[in-house]
Amino acid sequence: MNILIATDVFPPKSGGSGWSSFHLARALQQRGHRIQVVQPRAGLRGTQARDYEGLRVVEVGYDASDMPGLRAWQRTRALEKTLSAYLVECAREFDVIHAQHLLSIGAAVKAKKVSHIPVVSTVRDYWAVCLYGTLWRENAICPICYGSEITRCLAQKYGARAKFMQPAIPFVERELMRRQRTLQDSDVVIAVSEFVADTLRGIVANDKVRVVPNLIDVEGAIAAAERGQQWALGKPYLMFIGKLNALKGADVLPEILAKSAVDIPLIVAGDGELRDALARCKGIEMRGWISNKEILALLARAEALLFPSRWAEPLARTLLEAQALGVPTVALKTGGTRDIIQDNFNGLLAESVDEFAEQVRRVVQSSELRTRLSENAKRVAAAKFDAQVVTQQLEASYDSVIRNSQ
Repeated sequence: MNILIATDVFPPKSGGSGWSSFHLARALQQRGHRIQVVQPRAGLRGTQARDYEGLRVVEVGYDASDMPGLRAWQRTRALEKTLSAYLVECAREFDVIHAQHLLSIGAAVKAKKVSHIPVVSTVRDYWAVCLYGTLWRENAICPICYGSEITRCLAQKYGARAKFMQPAIPFVERELMRRQRTLQDSDVVIAVSEFVADTLRGIVANDKVRVVPNLIDVEGAIAAAERGQQWALGKPYLMFIGKLNALKGADVLPEILAKSAVDIPLIVAGDGELRDALARCKGIEMRGWISNKEILALLARAEALLFPSRWAEPLARTLLEAQALGVPTVALKTGGTRDIIQDNFNGLLAESVDEFAEQVRRVVQSSELRTRLSENAKRVAAAKFDAQVVTQQLEASYDSVIRNSQ
């Protein structure tokens, strides 16, 4: 098949969404499909092509204001206009567009109306039902945005200024409806976890929604970790990977270590607002942002991964990498994490800081438990999340939308 992958972000500078798009594109290309990646780029005039790890990436430029508030509104419309025009232009060479995120999905659906090329859209978070895409407010998972709930979300971000933003609420509601229409106009909507799929019920027809997880190249991850011998520490340690903020649970790491009373260090790979506070804590060794190769090398040799993320994680890539490498994982029981980890089988789940600390103590003290969790994690990764397994599911979706469009 000829598959056009439209994505808001793409490596080398991107977060989990961009890396998931990369691994998907590479896996599809390795299975013999013709792949082209299309990515918007602010400030660029026209288009330019680049190569990344053997993938052709076309960047499509657009202009938008630098003024907060206006920037978000203008970016959406400017990006959709230029990106959709490019997608229409090259649609005749491709069988399907697989759009990967909010802005790209809107552009792909707009292109579909002109070119009639089928569109598969992947939802990796909660932007269809939440203004900020996180379902997170006041340090807790929050309800879907509407009316007074939007007021509270604005207050969290803008503080006292939010009271002057009441007239904006109808515009926010319309923006959420616009986002939802892009999914309704897609031919198939891929939710990366059951939790994400549940947020789309009542918005997108049930027969359009399919749960297909993010994929992990299991053999590739293992090989990369084995090549990273230069990063081996030669001592037992725990590991945390991610942004250093409350959403990711970085603020409770010192409490977890203190209550678990383990005597091995916690290696923290990441950066954010809590960096300085964590750097002062006993038992924590800071690494900052490091390459994915170094992360895999360190992760593979850790006694356990700590994943105290408190927001409703859609389907965390860090957890998939830990499963592929057979690293015992302790995680909070939220969102799509439950799609990956079955408690006491391929990881340990907790519902509070105290329970999390107890699970950390268990996994550090018992080599037998670590071995069992590790072996089961590798089996789960191979059976549910390996690239070969997931790409076959996606190919079935591509086949169905292509047939229905003919």
